[in-house]
Amino acid sequence: MMMSSFMPVRLFWGRNCLKESTYPFNQLGRKALIVTGRHSADISGALNDIQTVLKNSGISYVHFNQVTENPLVKTVQDAADLCMEENCDFIVGIGGGSPVDAAKAVAVAVFNKMKARDVYDVRRIQGALPLVAVPLTSGTGTEATPFSVLTNEENGKKAGFGHDSMFPRVSFCDPAYTRTVPPIVTRDTGLDALSHLLEGVFSAKRNMTLYPLIRQGVLDIMQWLEYAMEDGNNLEARSRLMMASLWGGMVIAQTGTTLQHAIGYPLTVRYGVSHGRANGLVLSAIYRLYFPAVKNALHQVFGSDASSLGDRLDDWLASFELTESLSISREDIPDMAREVMEARNMANNPLSVNQSDIEDLYRIIC
Repeated sequence: MMMSSFMPVRLFWGRNCLKESTYPFNQLGRKALIVTGRHSADISGALNDIQTVLKNSGISYVHFNQVTENPLVKTVQDAADLCMEENCDFIVGIGGGSPVDAAKAVAVAVFNKMKARDVYDVRRIQGALPLVAVPLTSGTGTEATPFSVLTNEENGKKAGFGHDSMFPRVSFCDPAYTRTVPPIVTRDTGLDALSHLLEGVFSAKRNMTLYPLIRQGVLDIMQWLEYAMEDGNNLEARSRLMMASLWGGMVIAQTGTTLQHAIGYPLTVRYGVSHGRANGLVLSAIYRLYFPAVKNALHQVFGSDASSLGDRLDDWLASFELTESLSISREDIPDMAREVMEARNMANNPLSVNQSDIEDLYRIIC
């Protein structure tokens, strides 16, 4: 079976990798739009670091700090308008998946002279402004992917899109920036990264060259996530999780995601369930659903542990009490299942999944 990979991101990894980098930022442009959430970039120290680096490189910048969790198309449009008004020629995205995903969408909208609502039409994407990514969580792996996920406030749907031009030009992964991430966010972002890694095996586009990363990433998250939740300053745990998250991003950049991701989007939009938590709620059930179709691949990755991993996931996930205070209306299940059936991710499933299958998965968590 022929396999191919494309991962054109220059990666810098480790403590102070941004502050100490000699990367030639002035080759990216003369003025940057820095895209962040309201507080995390400042609290982590990453905002100050990038501002210092840009100043030292003789580069001016303007700061847009209005990105919220599950970034809205409208927010992307506001940032794109500012980018054009200020004549910025490259983008810096600092944050969890939301600010960096928003930054990618801005880069596409401005370069292609598109409205933010049109970025889903990937046929119109001819390129993107250069992007610098600085992750502040260990979850999405967006620093190594060509994908962005936005919520359209007009139709209430959350969906992703991607194009090769949306890979960051350069990413700086400093685990120290994640020390201020609260325990629940640490948990949920870790579950997101775990989903990415396992979906690298679930996906119909699975790639054997990624199996070593998948195995080690899954083992590291299951070993170190609770340590990071208990002590946010545990740099060993933070480092292990950030590396696993990066590997997860590298994996889905080649394989895409599956039902495992699509099923969480309605939970986020309708009920405000965080993306990672939504993934975790159905992770072990989907593992069992897919197991017959991907049994050989799972054994290649996890050896004899593959058969028991579903049970281990059950026990491990139960310790996080993901269903606590969760209230999902069974009346919404058919509509949510129909929405999932329309998601692009569904094309990557390793077996045929129908609406009834999806409704059964939702009923498990109700």
